[in-house]
Amino acid sequence: MLFNSILFLLIGAVATFIGAVPFGLVNLSVADVAIKVNICKSMSVAFGAAIVEILFAVTALLAGSLINNLIEANSAIKYSVLAVLFFSGVFFWFKKNKTKITENKSSSKGFLKGVVLNLISIQVLLFWLVAIAFLSVKNLVPASALQMVLFVVGVWLAKVAVLWGYAILARKVAEKSASLSSNINRIIGALLVFVALIQLMKI
Repeated sequence: MLFNSILFLLIGAVATFIGAVPFGLVNLSVADVAIKVNICKSMSVAFGAAIVEILFAVTALLAGSLINNLIEANSAIKYSVLAVLFFSGVFFWFKKNKTKITENKSSSKGFLKGVVLNLISIQVLLFWLVAIAFLSVKNLVPASALQMVLFVVGVWLAKVAVLWGYAILARKVAEKSASLSSNINRIIGALLVFVALIQLMKI
């Protein structure tokens, strides 16, 4: 019984890992902060994003079918995902690059940034709708309070771990490449536009 419950921690973590690894607004913003400020500050963004990740996962669990039907019936939602990614990419491309930023920005601002960025990343909610639908077919959705808590913990841990990995990798690469550090905004902008184009091809 206990093993079956703990299994949901792993399920939540694996599902989150699959959805969190691909490039997105949050991932690239965490990398940006890690390079321009430090890894510690970037994790404030990660913690905010992890809260919203839990919100999306639980929402998909509780009202997945209803939300999925709403999205399928409203193509404007799908195109809004593309718009957010595309215009975010354009914003980063033209944003003036600062290779060094003071570290005295409050953690609360970073946390709020993570919350907002993940909230407008509608593709994250779309991923959770698909993931929960798959888990439901396999009868792997939480069925008790303990299972739900462990599932949520798994989601939190995996999201933070993935973003921490992005921060570490970005920092190490930037330290070895001055050109990457000085052109990070354009790199992030190009990646976001590329992701938007890939999403457009899927519609």
